[in-house]
Amino acid sequence: MMRPTRVVIVDDSPTQRLAMTRLIGAAGDMIVVGEASDGIEAFTMVERLRPDVISMDVKMPRLDGLGATRRIMDACPTPIVVVSSVAKSALAMDLLNAGALAAVEKPPAPGDLGYQERCDEIVKMLRLMAGVRVIRHWNPENPPRGTAQLILPTSPGVLSSDSPEAVAPSPVIFHAANVPAIVGIGASAGGPGALAAVLGGLPADFPLPIVIVQHLSAEFVPGLAEWLDRACAITVCLAVDGETPQPGVAYMAPGNAHLRLSADKRLMLDYNEDGAYRHRPAVDALFESLAAAYGARSIGVVLTGMGDDGAAGLQKVRLGGARTIAQNAETCVVFGMPAAAIERGAAEYVLPLTAIGRALLILAGRGGTRSLVGTAQRDSANMPGGDNSFDNTFPIRAPKPTGGGVRGK
Repeated sequence: MMRPTRVVIVDDSPTQRLAMTRLIGAAGDMIVVGEASDGIEAFTMVERLRPDVISMDVKMPRLDGLGATRRIMDACPTPIVVVSSVAKSALAMDLLNAGALAAVEKPPAPGDLGYQERCDEIVKMLRLMAGVRVIRHWNPENPPRGTAQLILPTSPGVLSSDSPEAVAPSPVIFHAANVPAIVGIGASAGGPGALAAVLGGLPADFPLPIVIVQHLSAEFVPGLAEWLDRACAITVCLAVDGETPQPGVAYMAPGNAHLRLSADKRLMLDYNEDGAYRHRPAVDALFESLAAAYGARSIGVVLTGMGDDGAAGLQKVRLGGARTIAQNAETCVVFGMPAAAIERGAAEYVLPLTAIGRALLILAGRGGTRSLVGTAQRDSANMPGGDNSFDNTFPIRAPKPTGGGVRGK
């Protein structure tokens, strides 16, 4: 008999804690091992009980959900699902940036429209995230001293900076006919924070449009777009069907629609579920349309996330002659989607999160060079500098985990 999934509920409302306890108990394969009414109680309880997953409210007395998430992810990393009635609040987005894996809205009153659907979504998300091995997110008030991150051009047999063969620089020159015209990004668990890091490193006049698919409950996507827009120099907004993407603007797929590019390079939203993809929106759907509409003139990026969505699509993008990037294991919250892309040979470059924004600038022609030199030298002190390469000043956000990263199921 399998051990039930152990859940800690964090909510300042006794009524909500009781409702969540009943909901989880009815699932059959989960059990509530603790209830906390604020972030301080939650941190102490998680340290003592070591649950499989945490249901985390946002607004609480003494220590709110953000403070609790930061402490937990710093001291005893545990999968956290934000369960909140404030889907559009910046605070909910801050929790995702601090290391929470997913967010869902609290259900309405029993008998109201959508009650059972929302309850089912909460149980499904808790069950799914309980299987994720998470890495430490350092408290921003006490960051670790980092070492250099390395940039790796992938080639047969060279898939990570741990490879002993990965020691020589490999220049990648692109011709004028293949200068990128658009960037596509896909992310899942851990994606909001990764998107903030990548997009936050781009200037307001970034010369390319960006299209994004982020797996997230539909109710939270507008709030995520607003949060990113406030945090970044570029404009971030929800995609609108039929719109022509503009430079310096990032367009996010709504939470319940596929985002594609049409043959005439307009945004297309598809709300139909045809069974071709496991997710809606699907990163694969976006990347496949990029390959068809832009050929070699695009950049595809796969960031942290569970599963393998985006791997097949990124492979099509690379086979079309375009540039492709996957986030490396050391900086992923969940090394699932990037790992799947790397295993397919779909990722031309495997980069730490802090280097991806700079890579986009160089590939877009804003990095002072028309070549991108990636190196995976094991001794970072010997990395070449200058205008035509990445330097070794990128700090890490987390220590390198044992086993080379976290793989999603």
